Formats: sequence, structure tokens, C-alpha cells
Amino acid sequence: MFVNNRPGRDAYPSAFLVSGRRSVPISRQFLNFLGCLLALPVWFATTAHTRFPVTLDFIITIALTELNRFVIEGCRSTFFFQRPRDDWQEEWNEKVGPDASHLEKQPETLEIQCMAAIVGWREDPSLYARALESYKSARSCVFVLCGIDGDEKEDQDMVDVFNKIYPKRSAVIHVPEPLGDVAERVRARAAAQNRQLDRPLSDAELDAVAMRYCLELARGLLTQHNLRIAAPDGVRHLCLRQRHMHKKGIMFTSYIFSLVIADMLGIEFLWSSDSDTIVFPDSLERTINTFAADPEAGGASSGLIVHNDQETTVTKLASAVYWGELYLTRSTPAAAGTSDCQSGPSTAFRLAALPDILIPWYLQRALGKRMIVNEDRHLTTNLLLRGWKVMFASDVLTATDTPTTMSRWLKQQVRWARATHIESLLHPRVYVTSHPLLFYGMMKREFGPVIGAVAIIWFFFTSQSLVIFSGRDILIRIVIGFCYNLLRNPDRLTRRGIAWVIPSVFFYYIPLPGVHLWSIMTMGADGWGTTMRASSERARKETLRKAWFETGFFVVWMGLLGGAAAKLIGIHMDWVWHQRMAAIAVSSAVASYGAWRITIGAA
Repeated sequence: MFVNNRPGRDAYPSAFLVSGRRSVPISRQFLNFLGCLLALPVWFATTAHTRFPVTLDFIITIALTELNRFVIEGCRSTFFFQRPRDDWQEEWNEKVGPDASHLEKQPETLEIQCMAAIVGWREDPSLYARALESYKSARSCVFVLCGIDGDEKEDQDMVDVFNKIYPKRSAVIHVPEPLGDVAERVRARAAAQNRQLDRPLSDAELDAVAMRYCLELARGLLTQHNLRIAAPDGVRHLCLRQRHMHKKGIMFTSYIFSLVIADMLGIEFLWSSDSDTIVFPDSLERTINTFAADPEAGGASSGLIVHNDQETTVTKLASAVYWGELYLTRSTPAAAGTSDCQSGPSTAFRLAALPDILIPWYLQRALGKRMIVNEDRHLTTNLLLRGWKVMFASDVLTATDTPTTMSRWLKQQVRWARATHIESLLHPRVYVTSHPLLFYGMMKREFGPVIGAVAIIWFFFTSQSLVIFSGRDILIRIVIGFCYNLLRNPDRLTRRGIAWVIPSVFFYYIPLPGVHLWSIMTMGADGWGTTMRASSERARKETLRKAWFETGFFVVWMGLLGGAAAKLIGIHMDWVWHQRMAAIAVSSAVASYGAWRITIGAA
């Protein structure tokens, strides 16, 4: 199963010739469908028929998080005992004593290896250097591939950083045409030719034609540059440049080259990350160990922390959000091997799972247009649709960059939310091919903020309460969450970080319903999402129209929220009608102005 260290291509099965096709039996799909139907009343009962719905929901989330921790530890134990006996015998003797004669001889498998693909566009050179430097100490990583989405003068800084960090056994290749464009053209041409011959091909067959062409094209470029990758002293660090497109475009090119390089080196696993992400020595190894021993698992992702948490007030709050919220929410569906999102900064794949999904992933259409905004989530959806498990290594950490201003943070949240809606609502078949926990997690994530937003808007205009919010319920949830994360979160909170935990709850949840509604209304919008950190990109100013489109919803939402708060206070204080109206007007204006100052006004 695992990669050995012996040279020679013949010793390894080709990573992209091994079929990655999997199917979910009809009987299993029927059971999953029944489980989804059962999840509806369960979720409704835990939210509508209890005095403490927020606390109860959080306790369920904690239970699923602990179950996920138990599952991934079990997966690692399986992997541990599938190593050669000499590798684990000494460690085992330290734990259970020297008498291990009752153990059966374990399979003769060898150490795991992987390669890393890091993509970016006009990244801050110093941050990019730190990211690349971190891979020098990453265990199990034997090849580093960097993809740069741009070939203009401004993009040369990233190439210079690559050459500085990896001066030896490295090369830079300019890809004449993005392989995504090549795949689309080849696929369309094959479809037209076969229609003329009255021999139409299925989508899967057309995808295979395009995939084979791209793989051979990538192999030809590597051969043309005489990189001798398969040789013991060959290139081990490769930088790819291509015309600027979008993140999905450079990811596709990088993955195609990764498949070819992995085939040359006999590598079975790929780590995928971003140019602003710093890995720890065990990030790659322990993430891959989570799913390496399970042939039904197509990938896994690690937990995330923020490496620029002391840069601004927004980054301090965002770091506390990562600590208090994301660790738990991402664990909900993952316990059943159905993690719904392999995060772009910290994802590992089994390479055999990629060939069948890359073309449909890249050419995805939704809402009548090509989609480029949901690259990581749609990869995960494609894996789940084909019956692959997707794990979440919640006890492994990778450090990513977070936006430094409120407007950039909101843009990122909206971009992520759009991708979430597209994958959650437009691909219902994934719920019958996956465990019902995936559907349960989707309901919580999609319906909860909508109910909150509708309730607040309804109260603002009618003074009627659709949902009763209990302050005691929310307080208990915050206390339990703080205590649990303090005890079990692998990201150990510092004394400086404690002060930001409570404010981060409001920082995250107050804009959440507005982000949710606006992202649903604008699901078709796309782009890289946030401005890159390169100085040339930071210097660019947004047009007023674009600024209002991207963050104006926050100004409106805060006005509604401020007015609703003033109305609630007026009702409890028994103010007369004109007093309430004055309070609502003033509160709405102040809240909207404050939101405008920290977003559009600060741009």
C-alpha cells in the first residue's frame, strides 16, 4: 500500500493509471437517505423543543468532535502497526514490555512519502519565503512544487523567492498555456469529433481523454527541460508559472504536474496548500497518517491556526475564532469520514483519487456559469460523490494567514459562504452517497443563520418574536465552549489570547446572518476573494461601487441589528411610540455609520 524507497518506475503502479473509481451500493444509498430523513426531526427536536437549544446543540457538537478524535487515533494506530516490525517494535516494548511474542508478524510496508503543491498569486515576498522555508523541515515531504498564477513582471518576486529558498536541485518552468484551458479545448474537440462520427462519448470518457492529453503534455514539458526527476540526484523543487487566471486554474495545472511527478517518484500522496501558509514539521506526516492505512479514504485536512494573530485587532479576533469555533464545527460530519471541506491551506489527497475528479471539478457549472470560487469544497464534494472518505485531522495544526482588516475579513467570509451554499444546496446527491452526519451538519450550517436573520428582520419590521433568544442559554454555551477548548483544543491558548475569546464570539456571530444572506443572494460572484499581500496589489484602490457590492451588506445588516436592539430596549422600557422610533432611527444610523467606517470608509 505504501511507498517504498527503491528506485525504478517499474516498482510502482502508475498513480494515474490505477482506477480511482468507486461506487456506493444502492442499498447503502437507501440507508443514507433514511438517515437523512431521520436527521430532520432530530435537529428540529434539539432546537425547537428544549429550553437550552444552543447549549444542547453545542454538547452534541462536542460529542461528535470527541468521536472524530477517537476515529483518527484509531486510523493512526492501524497505520502504525502496518509499518515494518523493526520500526515499531522498540516503541511498543517501551509501552507494553519486551514480551510481544503474542503479536502476529505485521505486513512488510515501508515509510510513507508525499509531495507538496503550493499555489499563490502576488504573495508578500517575506511571507512566501517563510512558507517555503517551512517545508524544509516537513517530515515525509520529498518534492516541493510551487504554482504561481501569473507570468508578468509583478509575479517575478515569487519566482525570486523560490530560487532563493531552493537554490539547488530546483527548476522554473513557464507553462505556455494553462492546462485548464487545454483540458477544456481537448474535451470539447473530442466531443465534437465523436458526434460527427455518430459515436458520442459519455462525460467520463471525455474527461478521460482530456486528462490523458494533459498528463502527456505535462510529462513532455518535464522531459523537454531535462529535469531528470526520477534520478536520485534529479530536481526536487519545481516552480510553475502560467498566465494569470484564478486559483482554480493554477491548482489544476499544479495537480496535473503532481500526478506525473508522483508517478515518476512512486509517491502515493499529495499535500496541497497556499502561498501564505506555514507548515509544522509534523503537519504533512500526521495528516496523511490519518487516512493512509484506509484504502477507502481519498484525503484529509488538518486543523488551522493563525500565524499573524498579533498583527491587528482583527487578526487577534480571527485567531480566537479559529480557536473557539472552527475546530469544533469542522469536526461535526468528519467523525463518519464525511468532512465536507478540505481546507485549501492544509489538505492531503490520495493521488489515485484525483484523475477521475479533476476535469469535472475544473469545468464545474452552477447557476448557468462556470464556477471558480469553490475550489476546495468542490474537490471534497467530488470525492464524496464517488464514495471516498474524507477525514479531518483535528489534532494536527497548520498555520495560515488571516485578513488584517474588517473589510478583507468579511470578503473572505462571504467567499467561503458562497462556496458552502453551492456545494451544500446544489449537489443533493452527495447526501445519499455519504453518511447522514453530512446532511445533519449541512442543516445546522445552512438553516441556523437563516432562521436567525429572518427572526431579526421580522422583529425589526413587526415587533413580533419568531425565535426567543435566551441570554442564559448563550452564556452557558460560551462557558462550556471555553472550558472544553481550553482542555482539548490542540491549539494551546496563550494568556494574551484569553482576553480575545469573548469578544471573538460577537465578532464572528454578529455578522454571520448577514454574511449568510448576502452570500446566498450572490452565489454566482467569484474571484480570488481577498486582495493579495504583494505591495502592488495592496496599493490598488477599489471603486466605490465594488466596495459597496462586497461589504455594503454589512452596513445594512448592522443598521437592522441596531434598530432591532433599540426596539427591544424600547419595548422593555415601555417607551411611547415616538420615543421608540427616535431610538430606532438613531441606533440604526449609528450602527450603520460604524460599520461603514470600518469597511467601506477604511478602504
